[in-house]
Amino acid sequence: MKKLALILSSLFITATLLAQDDDTFSPSKLESIAKNMKAVWDDPDADFAVSAIPEKWKEESGVIIAQKTRFSFDKDANKLAVYEITRRRIKLNDRDAVNTYSSVYFRIGSSSDGAGIKVIKANGTVQDVSLRNAVYVEDNSDVPSTFTPYIGKASTYYDKSKSRVIFYKVAVPDLDPGDIIDYGTIFYDDNTVKKMSFIEFDPIYFVCTREYPVISQKFEIDTDDKSFVNFKSTMGAPLFKETGNSNADYLWEDRNREKLSDTRWVNRFVELPMVKFQIVFSRSENRSDLFIGDKGELKQNISPAELAKKMNILYNKLDGSYYYSMAKAYLKQIGYADMREDDFIQKTYYILRHMSHYKANGFSSELFASCFTQCLDLRKIPYELIVTSPNNLTRPENIIFRTEPEWIVKVKDKFVFNATVFSNPFEFREEFLNTPAYIISLGKNPTATPITLPASKPEDNVTTNTITAVMDTATRNMVITHQKLATGMSKQFYNVQALIYTTALDDDHRSYGGEDDLRGGMKGDALEQYEERLRERKKEDKTRKLEYMKDALRDDFDNITVYNEFTLTADGRTWRKQELNYTNKYQLSDMVKIAGDNLLVSIPGLIGEQLFVSADERKREVDAYMGFPRSLRNVISFTIPDGYKAVGIQNLNMNIDNETGTFAVQASVEGNTLSILVKKLYKQVTVKKEDWPKLLEMLDAAFNFSQKKILLKKIN
Repeated sequence: MKKLALILSSLFITATLLAQDDDTFSPSKLESIAKNMKAVWDDPDADFAVSAIPEKWKEESGVIIAQKTRFSFDKDANKLAVYEITRRRIKLNDRDAVNTYSSVYFRIGSSSDGAGIKVIKANGTVQDVSLRNAVYVEDNSDVPSTFTPYIGKASTYYDKSKSRVIFYKVAVPDLDPGDIIDYGTIFYDDNTVKKMSFIEFDPIYFVCTREYPVISQKFEIDTDDKSFVNFKSTMGAPLFKETGNSNADYLWEDRNREKLSDTRWVNRFVELPMVKFQIVFSRSENRSDLFIGDKGELKQNISPAELAKKMNILYNKLDGSYYYSMAKAYLKQIGYADMREDDFIQKTYYILRHMSHYKANGFSSELFASCFTQCLDLRKIPYELIVTSPNNLTRPENIIFRTEPEWIVKVKDKFVFNATVFSNPFEFREEFLNTPAYIISLGKNPTATPITLPASKPEDNVTTNTITAVMDTATRNMVITHQKLATGMSKQFYNVQALIYTTALDDDHRSYGGEDDLRGGMKGDALEQYEERLRERKKEDKTRKLEYMKDALRDDFDNITVYNEFTLTADGRTWRKQELNYTNKYQLSDMVKIAGDNLLVSIPGLIGEQLFVSADERKREVDAYMGFPRSLRNVISFTIPDGYKAVGIQNLNMNIDNETGTFAVQASVEGNTLSILVKKLYKQVTVKKEDWPKLLEMLDAAFNFSQKKILLKKIN
């Protein structure tokens, strides 16, 4: 239905455009938009009258002079009107900044939406940019996040609102370095709150450091008597404050914020100054199942004791009975009562994974935990409920929204996370490594007992590339057979690449030993038609797979000319074969250079593209977040062509090893085979900024090695 609505909307917009001779908006519509924007342009905020920027930022690509977003909430009968009004004023110092704002996106999905753009030229002249010829945006995912609302429309039982999410973009003409662009948008949503006891709007995570330095940035929140605000400022970010005036209830303001120079391996939400906040509509104050306080209270903290109570309330109120009943039926099919406990736990996990795969957006962690623990109760297997938060989102002590806690089940001294389509029981997830957490006791007097989740080691997460390379002497192309085997958390880098356009998910029931859901209810012609469609899909997928893999390998080898074959040995999704194992066969060009009678061959480049660290990245302001410790092994075998010998092989050998990482090479020749073993280890989850030079030593060694060539000397 959504797709049909999108098509109809597109046809309507197209017809409108044709009827208006390329004028997207009629004069009356432009007048209405301008009327909505009058309050934005008439805002007396002095920060939007500033044109000069500090001398220290003259060389920056751009400078945000001022930006402000105001949220206004107003409950009327069965509607909750939400206005999100944003204005930004940016000095564009160079061509890159000009290109970034050469087009501005805006939403006009209701009569209350608005948009306006002004350009202040270097000589002070102000030019209004007409919206008359704005272009309709067919795919809203194409809209850059800079121009989208922070919260958007809420999900409600009923949707009788007249506001729609319809975006346009308009080119900003004659924009030059030195200009100031000043633009504003109004997003209006009339959310239907009939029979809704509460609505939690999307939490906003706002990192103070932006793409440019900032002179002034603000949020204003004007709530009604049924709206509540939670917020938390971390790493020294300013606090929200009550204003005491009628313009807005709460104000957040930040000034003179430098741009962050580090852009790689930054745990932004945890390591950088940030304010996060959420507006919640609730018909009653201080609901026990919501993370809100009393009216007028800016709730900033959830204590462990309060968290324990709320987790118990949510656990008891969670209605997972439908999915639990389904899981129980699956378990009965496979005779759960007679299983060993370990087998029961594994089968239960795979059944829930199977069920979540067919549910839109999968299971939430709380739904998975609820169903899993109810299944454990069938066999009276003891467990503990663990609550924490992802270490790339927030620290557990800073949990302030209901959506932040992650539910984990501990059973048999191992941790079971919410299943993904790729995961196995007890597989750990990188965002919870060595993370503080709480054991939540269930019952009338709940408690939160602090623990720390396990860490990981490089040898737990290994990627092994076994590469056989033979040079085609006629074309001098390199013919490659490349087997990849990944274990532990390293599988996540390759799961999609390996399993897309394969049959890996077709027989998911085999993971738990059950019946085929799809074929089970089919007979006769229906089953035959299904099998025929499946055969056709598999045939098409074989062709798509080759094309997909060729494109995927271009990330490492932009010189790939032919992709011949893909073989999936193990999909890594079953208890007995948890490693991911597949093989590629392809050809690479430009691997051989002629040097007189000799050849220079880029065998070291077979380890794939290695990171080149630029001069600007060699200074570090924050710790480097590496995700998880891991090990990469490249085992390369190259057949030396007849009439040549490899020389200088010993010069390849090296061993860079310190507490942050390792890069080691062992090369040897036996007969006509050149063997190279390359090991690369990332040893730490977080590399302290003081140790950044040590990690650079390893990264530089890997890059320099990948650029080397093997000399094949002609034998006389």
